[in-house]
Amino acid sequence: MAAIDDLRSAKDNMAANLLAITANPKPSYSIDGQSVSWSEYHKMLLEGITSISLLIEQNDPQQSTTYGASA
Repeated sequence: MAAIDDLRSAKDNMAANLLAITANPKPSYSIDGQSVSWSEYHKMLLEGITSISLLIEQNDPQQSTTYGASA
């Protein structure tokens, strides 16, 4: 399914960006009226990865999630 492949690619891209910003964290700042909020960007990436993962799980018939328990 092409749509699932696109979702996986988007998730991989977000994960790569998340890796980059956590490997070299920067503070949020404002310059000449423009603000950059690294914490908001980090939050957006995490939420995006979570949302895309859910979409993939719901729409990929080949992927199944199982949970185990031990007594």
